[in-house]
Amino acid sequence: AHRFGQPPPRPRPAAPPSAPTVAAMPGADGMSSKFMKNAFVGWTFTAGLYYPPDFDSTKLMPLKHLRPKGQQQAMNIRMMFPFTMICDACGEYNYTGTKFTARVEDIKHECYLGIKVYRFYGRCRHCWAEFTFKTDPKNSDYTMESGGKRTYEAWKDADMMEAQLKAEKEKEAAEDQMKALEQKAVDVQAEMQRLEDLDAIRTMNRRLGARDQTIEEALDFLFKKAEKEEAEQDHLGAGELEELEGFKFAQEERRRQQLDEAVEGAGGTADEESLFGAASSSAASSSSSAPAPGAEGASR
Repeated sequence: AHRFGQPPPRPRPAAPPSAPTVAAMPGADGMSSKFMKNAFVGWTFTAGLYYPPDFDSTKLMPLKHLRPKGQQQAMNIRMMFPFTMICDACGEYNYTGTKFTARVEDIKHECYLGIKVYRFYGRCRHCWAEFTFKTDPKNSDYTMESGGKRTYEAWKDADMMEAQLKAEKEKEAAEDQMKALEQKAVDVQAEMQRLEDLDAIRTMNRRLGARDQTIEEALDFLFKKAEKEEAEQDHLGAGELEELEGFKFAQEERRRQQLDEAVEGAGGTADEESLFGAASSSAASSSSSAPAPGAEGASR
């Protein structure tokens, strides 16, 4: 409704159809977070590298095409440094136990007693320089190949010296028959001692294992003994029980008297020894205080 004398309101024009709204992608300038992360990683890995004007990325070949035929792909593993290493490129320390990602490959035509030797490729945690080291099955250790050097380890020198001394002893024993015989006797004695120790350990384990059974047998014996005594007391009359009690009391009195006599005899012997010692000491003092006959004549 409108007021009297006023024209009716004009109809409003219809609004044009709105365009479909597009949700803005997270990140700067509508780029996804994954793209930004990959771009940042790519920038960090390619910082300081030169790309010529005629560089064409489409001509690059994948690594799997550059790998020789028959060569297996290296396996990537997550491991820790088995030793402390000093990087040759930056001089920083990579300490034992530091985690890093390494590529592993088995070295062809190199093994020890049928055990394969593996090579590990890794990168320094500070400058990203590559280094390599391989396993040493002979010494149960690792050998540094390139890219760095190991720090000094005292235990390694001690193990090497011990192995060297052992090899020298074996060589001397092989050259000298007498030393070989002595060493053989020492080895036999040590083996016998080890067997005795092992036998003692087995006996102790057997005894501890049968401990519960032994306790049960002892308890059964005590219960049976108590039942037997009760049965004997039931069969005996009143007079016989009194006679038995008197016999036990007499036995205890006799045992007590023997103990008292033994204690008194030990005390009397000690008193006699003390008296004899006192008498001998007094005699020695009197003899030392009395003047000698020759000395008395000389004084006159």
